[in-house]
Amino acid sequence: MTWDATIYTLTRPLAVIAYTALIAAFIVNAIVLGIIGGADAEQSTTLTWTLVAIAALTVASIMFTRASAHRAIATAMPSGSSVRAAVGEQAIELFSKRGVSRMPYSTFRAVRVGRHTVILMLRDTSIVTTVPRAALSDADIAQVKSRI
Repeated sequence: MTWDATIYTLTRPLAVIAYTALIAAFIVNAIVLGIIGGADAEQSTTLTWTLVAIAALTVASIMFTRASAHRAIATAMPSGSSVRAAVGEQAIELFSKRGVSRMPYSTFRAVRVGRHTVILMLRDTSIVTTVPRAALSDADIAQVKSRI
């Protein structure tokens, strides 16, 4: 579930723009480093450290996103707990160790089905609700999609 939530987060429009800017900065820096070569040792060192910093920032950002997604999922669905979903006419209900959540379909704007997770995107916000894919049948997912 963490992987699906991480991929969802990293493919949001602002994240795509941010990672595109980082990759562009990395490429421009690498091109300039290639052009300068060994002509100016001080500039080459600075550009090399800048490449390392951009790469480290990118990796750290992805790791932080994954850790945040994992923490959110683990908080909502602690390890070892079972989660069950019931798809009704007006709402979807989630049953877990933490209690029952009844969420009307009007709360959501879209559904995204991953390999292990069904991600329900709330209206007017970037917040999502995740449901284990195993808790919903294909028919349940089709019904949820038709209602949202």
